[in-house]
Amino acid sequence: MLSQSTIDTVKSTAPLLGDEGERITRLFYDKLFNHHPELKHIFNMANQAKGEQSRALADSVFAYASHIDQLEALGPAVKRIAHKHASLQVAPEHYPIVGKYLLEAIRDHLKLHDDDPVLTAWAEAYQALAAIFIQT
Repeated sequence: MLSQSTIDTVKSTAPLLGDEGERITRLFYDKLFNHHPELKHIFNMANQAKGEQSRALADSVFAYASHIDQLEALGPAVKRIAHKHASLQVAPEHYPIVGKYLLEAIRDHLKLHDDDPVLTAWAEAYQALAAIFIQT
């Protein structure tokens, strides 16, 4: 369960993610594929080339930040994404890798320090979301 402080911090980032989300997710994919090219098979590279994957992830992250205090609203989307992940053979061990590079992309794009409360909150929020996907 996320603390109220984490929920408040993540929710406060939603407007920024609405504006900067796609830039952050493009940076995320660059980092991920640079360090783990073996994971490219999990992603639709045609959608990558067209920018659709970055937009979809940005929209999902924005929705999570916007509704982190009412996750039941995201139930249908979480189920759809979880089923997609399962069909692509995304394994539980992939989620920490994705989380590492997503947090790095947030940090780098927003020029945050490693100990910034926004990063701490997002690390907790990502772990909670990853656990939901793994359980689903």
